[in-house]
Amino acid sequence: MDERKLKKKLSFMVAIVVLLVFCLTVTSFALASSVVQVRNSRFAMSMGVKLDINEGMPVVDVSDVLYEPGGTYKSEFSVTNDSTFEVWYRIYFTNVEGALKDDITVTVKEKGEGGAVLCRGTMNELTSDKVAISSLKEKETKILCVEFYFSPDADNSAQGQTVSFNITANATQMKNNLGKNFGN
Repeated sequence: MDERKLKKKLSFMVAIVVLLVFCLTVTSFALASSVVQVRNSRFAMSMGVKLDINEGMPVVDVSDVLYEPGGTYKSEFSVTNDSTFEVWYRIYFTNVEGALKDDITVTVKEKGEGGAVLCRGTMNELTSDKVAISSLKEKETKILCVEFYFSPDADNSAQGQTVSFNITANATQMKNNLGKNFGN
C-alpha cells in the first residue's frame, strides 16, 4: 500500500471518529437537556380535577339545628367526581370560629355497610392534614354522612353560644400519585 492511500485512509478514519464524537456529544447534550429532575416537589395538576360536593347545596341546614348537650345532628351529602379519571379526595373543616368548636365532635364517613370513616374529632382538629383520604372512580358519586355530637359534659356556659365553619372538599389525581399528595 502506498503512503498516499494510507494517509487518505487514515484521514478518512480520523474524520469518522471526529464525526462520531460530535454526534455523541450532541446526542448526550440533547438527552441531558430533555430530562427534567424535580426533587422534593409535588406534581399538582388541578386543572382537570372536578369535584362536586352536594350538587352545590349546603351540607348543613342551619334552620333545623338546635343543639343541646348530648344531642346529635346528622346530615347526608354527596361528593361526585366529575373528572375523567380517578381521584383521591378528602373532606375537612376550615374557618372554624365560635365558643362551641371544642364541644362538638364531628364524624364524616362514607354511607353504607363498612363505610370508611374519613374524619373524627373536634372541628379544630379536622384540618386538611389530619383527615383520611379516600378514592372516587371516574364519574362516581358517594353519599357521605356527617354527624355532629354535642358533648353531654358541656355546662350552662355553652348556652347561647355558636360555632361557624366551612366543610371543604378537594381532590387530586390518582394516576402517578401513590403518595396521595394534594400539592398544598
